[in-house]
Amino acid sequence: MKKIIILLFLLFVPTSSNAHDDHEAWDLLEDGGKIVWIRHAITTPSCCGDPDNLKINDRSTQRNLGNEGIKQSKKIGHMFKKNSIQIDQVLTSQFERCRDTAKYAFGDYKDFPALNSFFRQGIGADAKRQLAEIKSFVKNWNSTKNLVFVTHQVVISNSINETVSSGEMVITDKNFKVLAKIPTL
Repeated sequence: MKKIIILLFLLFVPTSSNAHDDHEAWDLLEDGGKIVWIRHAITTPSCCGDPDNLKINDRSTQRNLGNEGIKQSKKIGHMFKKNSIQIDQVLTSQFERCRDTAKYAFGDYKDFPALNSFFRQGIGADAKRQLAEIKSFVKNWNSTKNLVFVTHQVVISNSINETVSSGEMVITDKNFKVLAKIPTL
């Protein structure tokens, strides 16, 4: 029993290696030319997906950021500023929770419909087309700064085969190779 408790402790208690890993992740971004995939910040409610009457142009039909999500978004922006990370552009899903995450973190952003969630059909979503658009965009993107995508779990997992929590960041190269993850909670 004692061994199980120690094992659980080691698995779930953060260690100083996380700080070291974060430092290496920020170093990667200092070099530029990377893609930062950010899942939108925490929403209210966070448990249940969007309502059945979801309309992409109607905030009242979507899950939105609450105070915790706004605070998390601002923290993301602060992390970029603190580490002096240069950004080429911030592209976001048209869902309000992604727009708000981008707005509170970075200020300026542009909508990129290919980043919209395709978890629920019937809202103009087409996973195959959207993933091809993202891939094509990245292939043609060329900058010494970093590209930021603010999007949804389903888009991230289908693009780079990573599961992320709300507000978490994943750094990839242009070949979508995962280089690092940065938690924000």
